[in-house]
Amino acid sequence: MAKALVKYFGIALVLILVTFLICSEARSNKSGSSSSRTIRFPLYHREKFIASNFKDQRSLVRTRLARDNARFHRRHASSSAQFHKHSGNDLNYTAVLEEGGEYVTVLKVGSPSQNVQLLVDIGTPLTWWQCQPNCKYCYSTPHHIFDTSTSSTYTETDCAEGFCDVTQLFILGCIRRDDPKCHYRVQYVDGSVSQGVMARDVVATSEGVTLHNSFSFGCGRSNQGVTMFNADATGILGFVPGGYSFPSQLQVNTFSFCLPTYNTTKSGSLYLNYYPSAFQYSSRSMLIIRTGHYYLDFSGVEINQEAIPIPPENWQCDREGVGGVIIDTGSTITRFPKKAYDIFKDYFLRNAQGLPLSQPEEQLDTCFNVAGVGEWEGFVPKVRFLFKWPSGRPLEFETGQLLMSVGNNKYCLAFGAGGPTTIIGSWQLQGSLVGFDLPNHLVGFLRASC
Repeated sequence: MAKALVKYFGIALVLILVTFLICSEARSNKSGSSSSRTIRFPLYHREKFIASNFKDQRSLVRTRLARDNARFHRRHASSSAQFHKHSGNDLNYTAVLEEGGEYVTVLKVGSPSQNVQLLVDIGTPLTWWQCQPNCKYCYSTPHHIFDTSTSSTYTETDCAEGFCDVTQLFILGCIRRDDPKCHYRVQYVDGSVSQGVMARDVVATSEGVTLHNSFSFGCGRSNQGVTMFNADATGILGFVPGGYSFPSQLQVNTFSFCLPTYNTTKSGSLYLNYYPSAFQYSSRSMLIIRTGHYYLDFSGVEINQEAIPIPPENWQCDREGVGGVIIDTGSTITRFPKKAYDIFKDYFLRNAQGLPLSQPEEQLDTCFNVAGVGEWEGFVPKVRFLFKWPSGRPLEFETGQLLMSVGNNKYCLAFGAGGPTTIIGSWQLQGSLVGFDLPNHLVGFLRASC
């Protein structure tokens, strides 16, 4: 009897403690910390800011494709692109990254706050933006450049502080004996460089919701050759977890992008602490973060509910870690390895007999002229991506996610041949909610949810 009472009271005590912890967590979530609240940022496609510079749709598309092609070739041409920290604090050391992205958002920084417009890049772990005054090389931009002299909360980081972590990517530490400041340097594969000092300041959403009272960022005072986004943003918001990235500093484990379409001036959304339960019933994939990329557990492609006979090794990494399938919102079109793309294109054309072929457009080699074709969307095959686990639900695309309009009733298949790594680009993801659940290693897709 005594043992039974001890066991009973022991269980009761555990239940009381669990209830207390759950209630404490609920109370802490109501406190409004950035680690628990769902926070929204407006997300714009960069073309919103440059579309008026083009005379017609075709010239805009050609610039879009040239930008995407350059990103692709720089990725594969740069054999020196290493995602690790070199030894020492040499100012000339190189850690090379792909540059830029396709989407921008706005932060409020400092006291009083200043708007800072940044490219959202899921391939970079460092956040930096241009700073004035005393900017040695600041690229010209129509957007506001952060003025450190007007912010009462701005602080530059000393090497002796814990905020200067030289084991992290791009952090140089002290570079001269007479300079105690913590320096950074990041180089992109096109040769452009941003360097300056690490600093801290208050950051908030564009609506003024405070996110962090001492956010660490690179204060760029020498930004040479940075021309890939000067009309769109003044820096980069890094989204690769770890170190000085945006989600890591805000202690965010889940986030989602609702990507706006390319041909709209309306905003999409970037959500922090948001991975809705609807993802349980959607297309999902296992997620692996490696070498600064988000890898998916991809298994194949279907066209009109028929599995295309592409050998599975096309979706896998080899012994040296080359290959696999990544998601990259900084790329526009989706690229398969050449042999896989040839099979995909062949099956697509077999199932698109009602669409008259047209001349290729830049790197898009499969185009159609639909002038005079009534209800032509009905001739476009249904394409679905398949994932291995935990959901067998395929990701199906709408016509606007498969074909890109280049003007004058001409549409091209927004896919292409690439290198050994498959890249799922933002054209296929536009208009969809894409969610990342980092603790559970999951990425989810909700089609047409924006």
